[in-house]
Amino acid sequence: MKYLNNVTDKGIVLSPSEKGEKYYDWDGGGIREAVVKRVGDTYYLSYDGAIPGAAPTSYWNACEAVSKDLIHWEKRGVTLLSSALTHPESDNLHYKDFCSASSPWDFFDGKKWYRYYVGADHCSPEGIPAFIYSTMLAVADSADGPWRKLCDEPGKGNFVCIRPGGEGSWDEVTASPGQVIENPRYKDDPENEKRYLMFYSGSCAGETKRSIGIARTDDLCAADDFACLTGNFWIKDENPIIPPQDDIENTSIFYEEETGLYWLFTNHIYNNEYTNSVWVYWSRDPESWNPDNKAVVIDKTVSTFAKGAIGMPTVVRISKDKLGLLYDGALGDSTSHLGRHIGYAEISLPISVK
Repeated sequence: MKYLNNVTDKGIVLSPSEKGEKYYDWDGGGIREAVVKRVGDTYYLSYDGAIPGAAPTSYWNACEAVSKDLIHWEKRGVTLLSSALTHPESDNLHYKDFCSASSPWDFFDGKKWYRYYVGADHCSPEGIPAFIYSTMLAVADSADGPWRKLCDEPGKGNFVCIRPGGEGSWDEVTASPGQVIENPRYKDDPENEKRYLMFYSGSCAGETKRSIGIARTDDLCAADDFACLTGNFWIKDENPIIPPQDDIENTSIFYEEETGLYWLFTNHIYNNEYTNSVWVYWSRDPESWNPDNKAVVIDKTVSTFAKGAIGMPTVVRISKDKLGLLYDGALGDSTSHLGRHIGYAEISLPISVK
């Protein structure tokens, strides 16, 4: 595998709260799935906080921190709660996010903020979200929230934006959210093109293999009952953009205007066990990707602290010549899903491959 040039890992920038600290009850079990956005001069980091205890009730909830420099962060606490906590009288048959409301990706259409997050209706004995994953929706009038979950509206507990595919499909057990972009073809052909594209994660049953698919819509509020095989969902392309044999999940898209290239940052899964590195693919067309055009961004030789599990990346442009990347990782050789930290790396622009 090739590597990106000029990647500098800065180490851990955010850690789980210690006992006695303000947010220990929400993220003391670990923090992961770093998703960053920039609004003005403020960076917002959404991360999954694991309730401490490694028990079936150690649910993962979306938490937030803010920063001015991507290195020094102020935690703000929970922004999305699992329905098990807000509707304890109910169950996972009525709420698709009963066991986890996590990994949110935000999109602003100029008027309203849309948040697409992972809803999991099952979890492991340690509280780790388990298949099936669906893409669910929350909205807000401000980047600061508060976020209103669609599933909290009467009769909409099972409403999802993207549901997993049918039996035998490549996305049979996972249809979890990724970054949303405006379709560059929409302006020239609005009658035949959908305005928005989401690069979502899918995975199959059996010997799980994962990849990235494209879902399309003109309506950012599109959602319907999970029980419906067809309905007002985002429209999924039939096939993934990368062969599932690459075994990747999660997406963060960076369009480099100076070169006309789209860079898709994602996780690689090692031996169907854990994510062990950040990869990047590149293309001039966001709907067409050559699986040979890829390189390693972060692995155990690049990270200063994570030599085993290396989790989901997101990128944000800092300046004309610098791109910031946040990712989660376990200390040392650990491959645990719990007890993780958030790391930060910088990439020189223009992006180049060794």
